[in-house]
Amino acid sequence: MFDKSHFLGLLKEHGTDVELRKIFSYFSSSLDLYARAVRVISSGRSDGSLYLRPRFSTSREEIAALGSAWLRGQEEICRRIGDVEIERTCRRVKVVFAAGSDLDAVLRDDIPHHWLFDGIGDSVRRSKISESDQVYALFEALYGLAADYHLSWYIGDSLFELDVNFDPYFEFWRMGGRCALTESEFLVSNQ
Repeated sequence: MFDKSHFLGLLKEHGTDVELRKIFSYFSSSLDLYARAVRVISSGRSDGSLYLRPRFSTSREEIAALGSAWLRGQEEICRRIGDVEIERTCRRVKVVFAAGSDLDAVLRDDIPHHWLFDGIGDSVRRSKISESDQVYALFEALYGLAADYHLSWYIGDSLFELDVNFDPYFEFWRMGGRCALTESEFLVSNQ
């Protein structure tokens, strides 16, 4: 029986240039997949963690600017998937820098951040160009790099029919950005 979870650590265990090229060679967009995976891998570090963590960090002002770009990106994604309510929320909230512990506390609440993630995730998954076991296994491997669905969607962009842009998320993540969308604020923090 096929179990996609067997592929969770694939890219961590087989991350050399040759191995990555071979893994992605089974997909028509192999060059794009390879280039995006290399960008993520080279922007991360493991340092005793099971998953990649951002290698870089930046100032509060830069994280706020990158967070603002990601918020605009999410607003655009909501427009494309037809989530008018969350699109309005994205449009009206203010970007606010928060301490990591405050962000963690807010993320435990039932906030628009979680609804947005679910809506984007459902839309992205429905738009996969293939329902094959290989595509499922690849997305499990992509998720396994950093335990981050947004990064897996950024890398696997060419495997979706839905025209959305996760580049702002990648730029935000690579500089250590974390976020939470509430009814009134888009909280950003860095690792």
